[in-house]
Amino acid sequence: MTHAGNTYLLSVDYGRSVEDGVKAGHYDWVDSDITSRNFPTKRKGTAEVAVELIHFNWYFWTDRVLRELDEMGYRPAELHELLAFGEKYPEIQRGFPIFALGSIWQDRGGNRRVPYLGRSGWERELGLARLERCWSMVCRFAAVKK
Repeated sequence: MTHAGNTYLLSVDYGRSVEDGVKAGHYDWVDSDITSRNFPTKRKGTAEVAVELIHFNWYFWTDRVLRELDEMGYRPAELHELLAFGEKYPEIQRGFPIFALGSIWQDRGGNRRVPYLGRSGWERELGLARLERCWSMVCRFAAVKK
């Protein structure tokens, strides 16, 4: 079973650097590999975006998550959208981790990683998670209607 209906309206400035987006989010901890160099965007300008947090009440591998999002009419959110979300709704990530599968970076070891908003204790963090994995039921996936 899939749960949607958690829509959050954002103004996303795709021209803003990742570094400026990170600063604006006031995170307690940030993975040092989350940079404009590692996560460039092809999108331009500023857009009003509705981000939906999709929750699958099951354990899914990444390919299944992406297929389900596609069938629901969504695309996975990208880092700029996740940064705008974290800035405007900073407390949401304390309840569950939120992943942006639309932005992928490959590390030196060949692992593909995606950004997420999460917490460690009560501190807010912006980290990177392996893309090739089985996602637990606690995860939420930031998505945008196509």
